[in-house]
Amino acid sequence: MKSASNIKEILAFLRQLEQNNDRTWFKSHKAEYDALRKPWEQDMERLIGMVADYDENVRGLAVKDCVYRIYRDIRFRKDKSPYKTYFSGVLGRGGRHTVMSSYYVHFQPGLLMMGGGIWWPEKPILNKLRSLIDAEPEEFLKIVNNKEITSRYSWDSETLKTMPKDYKADHPMAAYLRMKEYILMMRLDERYFDCDDWVERVAADLRPLKPLHDYLNYVFE
Repeated sequence: MKSASNIKEILAFLRQLEQNNDRTWFKSHKAEYDALRKPWEQDMERLIGMVADYDENVRGLAVKDCVYRIYRDIRFRKDKSPYKTYFSGVLGRGGRHTVMSSYYVHFQPGLLMMGGGIWWPEKPILNKLRSLIDAEPEEFLKIVNNKEITSRYSWDSETLKTMPKDYKADHPMAAYLRMKEYILMMRLDERYFDCDDWVERVAADLRPLKPLHDYLNYVFE
């Protein structure tokens, strides 16, 4: 099935928005935005369905709960630009409000990427994740060192400069215990979307992350 949206056209619009991030410009181009956004959301709905075929945590999600709105919340920000210059969405239980390990897709000029994991978990959850990795290191390493992961994804997580308390500096899992979040990302370029159905391609390339989600989400059981 051919994708409904054209990623190149979306990126071209977003480049213009980057240069004209104000309400007057956006209002005059709202029809163009709507014409691009609607088919993209249709494709995201298809992506949810495809990922749900192999991950039960994605089943039953509504696209409106997964994709981020274009409007920025600028109430407490120095940057008063009213619009986001990207399209993105989270696929996981709870959609974009989830606290669990989930899939993420991001469409932005110069920053096309997809991946997944747990973003900035609260301290009690982070402590549980570290305890899990400490207790079950072999299973964790088997997942993240899988060739399907290492050949496509890389860690994109902020880390502590020193080891968290309760763990020795020479701990064999030190690199992972120092992480503040657990995120694997794949950077893409526009050529990635030069195919009839980018939705199917993304769904297939996200699938290797399923074991990582299962492992990390164990702390919520």
